[in-house]
Amino acid sequence: MNPRSTRTSTRRDPLVALSLALLVAAGCKASASASLHLSGPDAGASASARVDGEATVIRIVREGDRLTYADGEIEFETGSAELRGRTTMHVLDEMAAVLRRYPDLEVRVEGHTDSRGSRSANKTLSDQRARAIKQALVDRGVDEARLTTTSYGEDKPQEAEPEACHNRAETKVAADKVEGCRTVWAINRRADFVVVEGAESLPPDGVVSEEKQRAAATPTKSRRFSHPDWALRAFAGYSNVVVDGAVHHGGHLGVGVFASQRFGRRDRGYLGGGPRLHYRGLRGRDQRFTGAYELSIHQIGPEGDFFIGGGSDRVVGLFTLRAGLGLSILRGSEEDGAVSRDALKFGGWLLGGAMVLGKIAPRWSLGGHAEMGLIGIPEAGFVAEIGVNAAWHFGIGRRYRLKL
Repeated sequence: MNPRSTRTSTRRDPLVALSLALLVAAGCKASASASLHLSGPDAGASASARVDGEATVIRIVREGDRLTYADGEIEFETGSAELRGRTTMHVLDEMAAVLRRYPDLEVRVEGHTDSRGSRSANKTLSDQRARAIKQALVDRGVDEARLTTTSYGEDKPQEAEPEACHNRAETKVAADKVEGCRTVWAINRRADFVVVEGAESLPPDGVVSEEKQRAAATPTKSRRFSHPDWALRAFAGYSNVVVDGAVHHGGHLGVGVFASQRFGRRDRGYLGGGPRLHYRGLRGRDQRFTGAYELSIHQIGPEGDFFIGGGSDRVVGLFTLRAGLGLSILRGSEEDGAVSRDALKFGGWLLGGAMVLGKIAPRWSLGGHAEMGLIGIPEAGFVAEIGVNAAWHFGIGRRYRLKL
């Protein structure tokens, strides 16, 4: 393999690079990186992915009994078997297209890691990643019976690792040897596609994917929507409401299901929304010329939340708009207790503001929100809320589990 063809997605996203650097600095000994790489000769053209505004041609190339891909990469979440990245999907799409075009082929997917981490952990991770690649090809219409997997972990390095690099965390490597170690680690982290049956149906060594200048010949300024990311989102925070001339303080919390979608060049745009159940608890006191006023408000009901914005694949900034309708339970009095305010009423709310969300793990994100707007209890008033959000991500947007 040609190490010059090996790339990491972190070079294209400074925020990802910073995140990975912080993990390493904290002493995290990774058993494998988020990417597996293969490369091939610089010839022919098939599918192309647009990365940072440039068309990157992806070619499936036969090299003896192996099928490699050029100018592409298969990415995983760090320390995980979860596939990620649009370029990954282009590579898998093209590999599946080749396997469908040559139905006599049977292929073994081999997983490899570098030496960092324990031998058993590396073997387990490489096995999980090989199986994830197999499943992705099956989801793209390849007969599962034509695919097998095996894992070698760190046992079959493509290039021998120097003693200064072998089984050492990057923070333990001498500064003048770090770049060399990164290169050899990247070479050894890989997935190999080995032809075990049907090799005679393939053309000789060289490009075996269709030679069509699809995206490269007719680049588009926009990109199709990819599969949505689903999340179970919980939130809580502080609420301040001015209604009936009195200030009410309290809190809010809730839970909901959301779908979000990346769009635009480099997938920087972010669009989403969904329903959630909201609770708001408030208490207000006021000394009026007619006597003391005291009131507690419990408001609960469904609301719809919409947000749009953009950012990196790690951090996004969003404009939010949400509207709800709920039951308001009032308990209290005014005029020194002479007038009861106990009641059960319906009311609504409409708020807009800003939200920031950041990915803290492959399936978890954390953020905050600050919003203000109108509230009816049913008396109309003004409401301002701040709080935190936590989300667990799931669904096809995370696993790309659609049959294409």
